[in-house]
Amino acid sequence: MSPNNPALRALNREMAEAPDPHIVRIVATVDAMASRGPADALIAPLRQRLATLRPPRPLRFARLLFHPLDPLIVPAARWRPGHNSIPRTALAPVAEQVRLSMGPDAAAIEARILNRTTADVDLIARCGGLLWPAASRVLAAGKVPETWDRTGLGLAMYAPLTTCIAALLGQAAALDALASATAGGLLPPDAQRIHAMLGEVAAAHLPALPMMIALLLARMPEAAAALPQAHGGSTGMAVQAALDQAAERLLWHLDADDGTKSRIASGSLSDAGASAAQIAKLLGHLETGSASPRRRVQVQAIRKKLDVGCKARFATGLEQELLLPLNDPAPLAIPALEAAARGLRVLETEARTVGSGAAYDVLLKKAAEAISGPAMRDRLALVDQVRLVEILSGPEAALAILG
Repeated sequence: MSPNNPALRALNREMAEAPDPHIVRIVATVDAMASRGPADALIAPLRQRLATLRPPRPLRFARLLFHPLDPLIVPAARWRPGHNSIPRTALAPVAEQVRLSMGPDAAAIEARILNRTTADVDLIARCGGLLWPAASRVLAAGKVPETWDRTGLGLAMYAPLTTCIAALLGQAAALDALASATAGGLLPPDAQRIHAMLGEVAAAHLPALPMMIALLLARMPEAAAALPQAHGGSTGMAVQAALDQAAERLLWHLDADDGTKSRIASGSLSDAGASAAQIAKLLGHLETGSASPRRRVQVQAIRKKLDVGCKARFATGLEQELLLPLNDPAPLAIPALEAAARGLRVLETEARTVGSGAAYDVLLKKAAEAISGPAMRDRLALVDQVRLVEILSGPEAALAILG
């Protein structure tokens, strides 16, 4: 069926507007198919919703292969040569070429990931550590897969794309280990390891360097401070030029793909706070140093979107995860209420760094008053009221209830 078919367009609109549980069931049904074929086209309009919902997906060979490169993957319709990204239509032929070339080694990896999902992060690291360097060697050999014509990209695009992918996959395990060593951003990334990774990518395929820096900053924004500087010779100048291209790629993703909104809207309230902190750090690094006036304007525009997204996520979380359960006649789940209150404070703390805190003060006060008000005396024990208010508004507000 043609993508321009009116019936298909209507179905896509209906699916895109479906409630979250329906979206998850649709995608799970497609994921369970032995041969997805045209069914992939059905979930294409849902990818932005999936980025927000982030349901666990079956850990298939192609998904494991491209897991470390996910921030670079874009729909084929939006891909352009030199845009420092990977068109989605290239994934299946490249993965099949790697799988066939690896033979028994690929079969062993497939056996280990059978019936596992993308939630198995430790398994991804272990199996990826075996797959990614082997795939890099396969793709560096340059053999064109028989199914490449299905990508719609043309034969001339195969070598430039796969050479970049090979260079990036060659450093995927090192990038994963570097991110783990920072303990979730609590420790600074090792500058020597960063320099070594960038040097190896530049030696393997210089055009892949902006994509490598984009991956690095997407996972560890603080790594920007460890990049070689332009005054550090030819390497520093090459990295600086690549950084400028990577910055354009990252800002485009946060803006054009509505990446800011989807990252704040996805996961728990604490996840939203962590995402807000990471995006804020990234924006801070991208507007310092040699940033052009144009880039500074871009950063400011995205920071405003981030501020709006944080406020919207906070208000929604407060209403749906705290106030609605309090007013629901069903028995209260105190641990869930405490988790929601802690998540709200995490998000509020990080969101204040990108915008005004006045809105959060008003909303937190509203929540504390609702919890400590007369209507809650038959719903919440005094100790639970005090605990929730302490989490939301601090010890002084909690002591006021006892007073």
